[in-house]
Amino acid sequence: MERIMSQLLETKTELHQEVAPPAPQWKTDFYWIMRILWACRVSVASALAGLLLFGLVDQAQNLFADRSFDALFYGAHYWLSVFAAIFLVWAFPVHYGARRVLDDADSAWMIPYLLRVEMRDNDIRSVRDHVHRRFGRVISWTPRLLGLIPFVAVALGLMGAQASIENAAILQEATATRDQINALLALDAAAAAAFVLFVVKRRRIAKFIGANMDLRLLTSVSLHATMAVFVSALIWPFFLSDHAPRALLVPFLLGSLVLGASWLVRKGYETGRPLLLIAVLFAAAITAANTRLDDVRTLPEPLPVTAGAQSKEERQIDIAAAVKNWKAANGCTETECPPALIVAAEGGASRAAYMAATVIGHLIDRDGDLHDAPTLTSPGRRVFAFSGVSGGAFGSAIFRAALADVAEKGVATPPCVNTARVWVGAHEGRDPTTSWRNCLQLLVAGDYLSPAFVGLGFRDNFSPRKFFVGEESWMEDRAALLEKSWERHYDFVTNPAYKNDYWTGELIQTGEPCANGAATGMCRKLGYARATPAGKWAPLLLLNGTSVDSGARIIGTDLVSTRPAPATNSRAPLYPAAYDFFEMISTPCKSPRGDMCPAAAQGDKDVAALRDGPDILLSTAALLSARFPVISPAGTLRAKNDATHGDRIVDGGYFDNAGLASALDVARALKNEGITPLILWVQNDPVGALTDNTLPPRAAGTPRLGATGVGFVSDLFGLVAAPVDALLATRAGHAAEQAALAQRSLVEMNADTDRYAGDMTASFFQIGVRVQPVLVADGGDDPLLDKTCARFEGQTLSMSKVSMSWWLSQSVQADLDAQLCDKTNRRSLTDLITRLKQKLPLVKAEW
Repeated sequence: MERIMSQLLETKTELHQEVAPPAPQWKTDFYWIMRILWACRVSVASALAGLLLFGLVDQAQNLFADRSFDALFYGAHYWLSVFAAIFLVWAFPVHYGARRVLDDADSAWMIPYLLRVEMRDNDIRSVRDHVHRRFGRVISWTPRLLGLIPFVAVALGLMGAQASIENAAILQEATATRDQINALLALDAAAAAAFVLFVVKRRRIAKFIGANMDLRLLTSVSLHATMAVFVSALIWPFFLSDHAPRALLVPFLLGSLVLGASWLVRKGYETGRPLLLIAVLFAAAITAANTRLDDVRTLPEPLPVTAGAQSKEERQIDIAAAVKNWKAANGCTETECPPALIVAAEGGASRAAYMAATVIGHLIDRDGDLHDAPTLTSPGRRVFAFSGVSGGAFGSAIFRAALADVAEKGVATPPCVNTARVWVGAHEGRDPTTSWRNCLQLLVAGDYLSPAFVGLGFRDNFSPRKFFVGEESWMEDRAALLEKSWERHYDFVTNPAYKNDYWTGELIQTGEPCANGAATGMCRKLGYARATPAGKWAPLLLLNGTSVDSGARIIGTDLVSTRPAPATNSRAPLYPAAYDFFEMISTPCKSPRGDMCPAAAQGDKDVAALRDGPDILLSTAALLSARFPVISPAGTLRAKNDATHGDRIVDGGYFDNAGLASALDVARALKNEGITPLILWVQNDPVGALTDNTLPPRAAGTPRLGATGVGFVSDLFGLVAAPVDALLATRAGHAAEQAALAQRSLVEMNADTDRYAGDMTASFFQIGVRVQPVLVADGGDDPLLDKTCARFEGQTLSMSKVSMSWWLSQSVQADLDAQLCDKTNRRSLTDLITRLKQKLPLVKAEW
């Protein structure tokens, strides 16, 4: 306050030309320019957010590579709607919100309220007139320049999207995307020019057309429309995400509250009360008071069990029983059996799910159908379990749902019946009804980003308790919206009642399948693996989250957390250092022994009734592992009958982004049952080539040296940037450590059966994503891959940025598709398939 008074007194002194020396002119000018920007801070924040989003975030840039709307008429309609929204919903509110604050008749923003009430009217008028004389052009042009920034931000996003595919011309989708981006750049420039013309020549345009162009009327319409968007997002979140998906949603997120917030700023200056701050704090307090908002979704407790219903005694299967079922489905004899495959699906949102779908789908397609005769040697039949993290967990849950659905129907064909243009295969004419690779890709390629963003931008900012005082939350958070978007997309693709819209290819549907009683797909409940029909097999799930309180793994799984130990007439832990999700939400034990509960066992028999926590859907189970910051909040777990105790769960990648820790635990358990375990690690984080620099002598591992990353920006933000970068990078470091441990352990574990395996004794396999894959068009060992890779004969591919998001552009999908043609990946697949077809002796060994 003292500094402001001093500045104002200096201004007053200059006006009255008193003897006291004035402050340096540059200080006065700087002060008033900063005050002008602070006055229109809402518009500045919105414009700056757009610049940062589209200038720095690959996922935002990737929105402009969206080819879902390539149908001529609908595509033009969609992109024209995007730029119309940028103009009317974002740029115009940014411009007019700032203008109304700065052009206020009383210019209340110039002088703080407490000082203004002490000043004479003449002095206030003198200050106002002086500021307008000296800074009139700044006041006039600041709103115009702020309104132009959204178009600059979009141009940065378009150029970023262009740069990511410039060396991927061999991909048909990348070439088409490049042409689309060029057209959008021209459209952005035209929209920006129209905006400048509108705000600068508004009066002349109005006079020319003979109309009274009243901006206040336009502002009123815009204000009410954007507030309606906010209300609809609270009440009907999928309406907004369905009708304004992806790029079209961004202007609503960044611009819909600008006019309302700017009005609060203006009224705050007039009344001397920080109304905007009060509104923000009020909304934050209302949401914070809703302590049940981020609870993990659980299903209501059922009524007493009736005939044919599933009971909790059937939930989760003992490892020995699971192995017995798997052996029956894989034609094992009393003396020999093929190896069992555990797939570890690395984290990475939709990118991870899509890469895993490509690999698993190819394995199933490779030598026949998954649910043919038990003696079939299809490698897809050998999958015993999926250990997934984040996007890999989502993909694993999708695979399990699809395989369980067809097993129950007694068919071998994929469950897909509809297609969607968000999937690259729809543009290439691929059939998802006959190929597992196509179907699984389609199932994971939905738009899950838009519903999550509706929750992030609107719902989770004002989410009261029920009736503001109840125990329950009045609405579900963005995590639940993400789960429901998975459920809806799966239902759309597999439900013959829906007819695919040729023009949009979009999921426009009403209702929620799980709420309507569906019990297939992602509406299945976790843990009921034993319900799979006899002779069929649906791989088990291990979905890995991380405990906020302890940092340990929390696993949502079909398996009981302990295994029989007949030698000691007791049970041993299946994963000694991890927690079982169902145990955490069950009734706490009443008589703990020290820090531990007594074993849930009678001799070496499991007591399932003690795990009496509620059921969860597969969609919820998948998100246990995928709660990464910003997009998904930490989920609260509450003990049954004691809601004050529990834990919070976040993304499994905090502990082990590879999923290998849980995979290795199950591998040891399989060896105890006499089965030879194999692990396939499906990665998705793009790996570049080693640098051309001379490498230092190899010690434990070959260093991958790149640019130091040291520069102005890194030094400016080094206090926080380096620790955050290191924390994120340790995910990959931990994965490498887990991979090395898994390789060593499997070599030791399988030594007794490898002498029967001939030349192929490998037990650990990797499939990865490379920035510059070495494409092999004809390997001569996999006709199915040869057919897929033939188009890459003599071609090179390089995609520098492979977006990781809950939605993938068709160019990114095409790049991931091409990764199976990489020389190293092809060799790994060939070796894995050869290994899976072996028959090995059953040799039990304690591990």
